[in-house]
Amino acid sequence: MIAREGGQTRRDQGITRVPVCVAMSKPQLAFRRFESYSPPDSLRFMNTRASFATLLVTGFVALFAFASYADGNDIRAAVVAGQKALPFHLTPINAQKVNFPDDYKGKVVLLDFWATWCGPCRHELPNVVAAYQKYHSRGFDVVSVSLDEPMQGPALLQFMKDNNMTWPQIYDGGFWKAAVAVEYGVRAIPCPVVVDGDTGKILAVGVDALGHRLDRLVDSTLAAKGK
Repeated sequence: MIAREGGQTRRDQGITRVPVCVAMSKPQLAFRRFESYSPPDSLRFMNTRASFATLLVTGFVALFAFASYADGNDIRAAVVAGQKALPFHLTPINAQKVNFPDDYKGKVVLLDFWATWCGPCRHELPNVVAAYQKYHSRGFDVVSVSLDEPMQGPALLQFMKDNNMTWPQIYDGGFWKAAVAVEYGVRAIPCPVVVDGDTGKILAVGVDALGHRLDRLVDSTLAAKGK
């Protein structure tokens, strides 16, 4: 289960999945919606005419997917491994101004989209804290972007203190419209984005940067840098 924009959640029937961000292009989102479409039980036993109507509706959904495919100007298409991370210059609520990713030359940095109200984010947090404590001395850093609601700054600071989150925390009270989250096209959290500070390139996004995969990725990337 993941926390999604609009307060919705998704559970994959019969499949155990790690919570993952949805940072993808409009075509991918359209196909995801198309793939997840399933007619209600009441339609499964209707006559051939009704079934044909259902097929027709499904066809329109497919057409919408292809129409979305034509839109190549969506900034979310940049949030994939191998491409450059989108830069920003902001002041965290607990640190000096961050120039991302320029401030992290020679390092590996996790840009972590999350919120205190997000259950899956809380579940993943111990893994992030463990990786930070294990690899920070070798050159691993974290910059969190909170999607908490307005007027939650004091509560957020207390949560950070209680959970050993000693790294920079970006918070503007924008909820799902938080500036950096919008720039990166985040539609579900937790949404980790791992970046090579030397090249500015994204190394992993979403499920590939959660749990033990984050630990392995950070370790191997720092080792390749001779750290």
